[in-house]
Amino acid sequence: MQVMFVDDESRVLSGIERALMMQDNEWECRFATSGQEALAMLEDEPADVVISDMRMPFMDGAELLTQVRNRWPSTIRIILSGYSEPSATLRMVDVAHRFVAKPCDSSVLLTMVANALALRDMFQDPIVVEAVGRISRLPAAPKVFTEVCRLLADPSNDTRHIAELLGSDPALSAKIMQLANSAYFTRGSHVHDVVNAITRLGLDQVKLLVLASQVFADAKTDPYVDRLQRNALLASTLAARISGHQGLEPTAALLANIARLIPELRDSDTETTTTRGNTPLHAAVGAYLLALWGLPMDIVEAVAHHVQPSCCADKTFGVIGAVHVAVALANNGVLDMDYLEHTGVLNQLPLWQQMLAHTQETLDD
Repeated sequence: MQVMFVDDESRVLSGIERALMMQDNEWECRFATSGQEALAMLEDEPADVVISDMRMPFMDGAELLTQVRNRWPSTIRIILSGYSEPSATLRMVDVAHRFVAKPCDSSVLLTMVANALALRDMFQDPIVVEAVGRISRLPAAPKVFTEVCRLLADPSNDTRHIAELLGSDPALSAKIMQLANSAYFTRGSHVHDVVNAITRLGLDQVKLLVLASQVFADAKTDPYVDRLQRNALLASTLAARISGHQGLEPTAALLANIARLIPELRDSDTETTTTRGNTPLHAAVGAYLLALWGLPMDIVEAVAHHVQPSCCADKTFGVIGAVHVAVALANNGVLDMDYLEHTGVLNQLPLWQQMLAHTQETLDD
């Protein structure tokens, strides 16, 4: 595996190199002291991961990673920054998969790199890896986006009302969750729902993040996105009722079909095509994207197994089971009846179908 570290401070690179000498891995590591030098080295041989400092002269980290994304989209991109300005954060969130606050312990950084490389093993198809690698933002449902902007413009609206609306859209929720769960903002614990994510980030940061999606939102006004958003909200609400929980299950159900917002996958046969782990393509791609963006792994696992929960090692009806049932019912999908019978919950199906009908009526009001 090829890993490149970029920082204009040679002492930082020396510290990383010393930490690498204590690691037992087979990475081939390269070091560059400027964006220009990094690009020249990547021309000779692309890297699987590029980790760059944000604040560098002539070409900063965001500009470097923009070129990396455009020229080598399958490369995993990580940025380190001591910046606190919202404008700098927005530039980073558009091009980096992960964000790390400086100063950063070298061992923590190397663990993040190892985890990112492990994600790459999910896929053999380079077309899929490149399609995911190009993604910075996904299209929000136009109606939701317009209403969110209206609420954000009115200071009298409370945070919970705004959070509920943001939490109804998979694209906006995923981006907010990415930023809130990054090492740049984290306080040592993962966030599993949009309400807590907004509390962690603050409304000013959220407002800039949403407004930065304006161009993409305007460009994607087809009814497909609206329909996917409505089904995702139905699945999320149903998952909360089935599980009796807020946070993990509803968030995973909301994001379960997020890969269907990727243009390259929209028209492909994502239900029957599988990865080498025998996971349907859209489920695996969604899990890979969310994992790259640093969302909690229990959400990632629920997304990965939401179509075929029987393939999961955990044979109890828990988070994955609730997400599977909610997403399948909300989308008129196929339930894994063997799994439901094996976990002893098949007799609950009539109750869940009643919940579905009631949830549909509630959301339509």
